[in-house]
Amino acid sequence: MLGHLSIAAISALMLASSEQSTPGASVGAGNPYPVSNYTCQDGTHLAVRLLGDRASVSVNGATAVDLPSMGPEGTTFSNGQQTLTIVQGQLSWGVGRAVPSACSGG
Repeated sequence: MLGHLSIAAISALMLASSEQSTPGASVGAGNPYPVSNYTCQDGTHLAVRLLGDRASVSVNGATAVDLPSMGPEGTTFSNGQQTLTIVQGQLSWGVGRAVPSACSGG
């Protein structure tokens, strides 16, 4: 009887450990660099991950690009073509010489 109980207990543990968690429930959980989503006034959608010395930015769902921090404050990130600026919690996005677009979200 004890042997059957042990087998049942082991089977229950195996089933419990193999169950899938709710999709998306753990996305970002414990991640020190969470992704923040923004929508800019020009319609651009950004997924931004601030990594200290750089920002990883995905534009409209494309592969993310790394933008190095410019200056000691770490509030402007640019690769010379794309620029992400954060001033007093307000984010803006610029491409090339175009006027940067204000973005909201987070």
